[in-house]
Amino acid sequence: MSLLITAELEEVHLKETFRTSRGEADSKVVCVVKVDDSLGECCPSLHYGYSAEECHDSINSMQMSIDTENFELDSLLAELSQHCGDRYSMLAGLDIALHDYAAKRTDQPLWRYLNLLDPAERESSYTISIVEPRKLEQRLEAAGEFRVLKLKLGCEYDEENLELLGRLPGRTIRVDANGALTMNNIEWLIRAAHDLELELIEEPLAEPRLSDLKELQAEVKCPIVLDESIKTVRDVMKYEGCIGGVNVKLQKVGGIAKSLEIIRAARMLEMKVMIGCMLETSIGISAAANLAGSADYLDLDSSTLLSDDPFDGVVLVNGKLSLPIRIGHAAMRKSELENSK
Repeated sequence: MSLLITAELEEVHLKETFRTSRGEADSKVVCVVKVDDSLGECCPSLHYGYSAEECHDSINSMQMSIDTENFELDSLLAELSQHCGDRYSMLAGLDIALHDYAAKRTDQPLWRYLNLLDPAERESSYTISIVEPRKLEQRLEAAGEFRVLKLKLGCEYDEENLELLGRLPGRTIRVDANGALTMNNIEWLIRAAHDLELELIEEPLAEPRLSDLKELQAEVKCPIVLDESIKTVRDVMKYEGCIGGVNVKLQKVGGIAKSLEIIRAARMLEMKVMIGCMLETSIGISAAANLAGSADYLDLDSSTLLSDDPFDGVVLVNGKLSLPIRIGHAAMRKSELENSK
């Protein structure tokens, strides 16, 4: 028996406009990959050079089937990797669907199929995107019981916003500049890292030169974690001795198999590991959450930011992962969940 790999498009909307130093969004089109009842998600950033629509068209034009009698995940992913090239988000969608299918075949949750630690109760941050200080209280209300907050940097209000957040009792603060700063305008952040005891600084520099990062890491107590600069194992090796950690996103690196390779490389070099996300639905978040036992930090809040997520899966309760009792990565379409009751 063979199963056709198919794709369909889905548009989702955010509760609030999401702003970073690289742009803003009120909605997002994602490409949902299907293999029988297993699901994957392609959610490329606008900066990747291709769209969810292109992933959708390419996947459907492949007319690719899997042989259920002779299913071999590793060889199939190797073949798909060749087809996708550097369209890592497209590969991620295929990889997620196939891992979901593989775990379901063995009647196991994905994390157990991968021989990883149980991700339940692991804590994620809540992202506060670029906003004027007068609107910060509204975003804090939306953050609810999240203990860990991640502030996006890259605007004129950076210092004021960080000072306001950093003085909140009982909160742990991370910052993410998305490459908005330079060595000439980062002195204030170095001071804040000490004064406010920041947990980490993510992708601070527009030009992440090795010497600058090494100098910066030596000046701050918290880890510098690279995100956009890390796409492959080679990138991890490149920054050895210059940074404290890497942010691994399934959509950025090509899915679960590639993420695990990068995590192993980072651990070998004694780097911290964050598992992050794009503006994904519960499909992408559930898949990434199954890797949470391999991470030091989680940033898996994107489905929480959506107003109309059509999928049900891993959720964050008071900032901690809560997994449905399901096999595979645990995400499914809400309409199908209702029909099954």
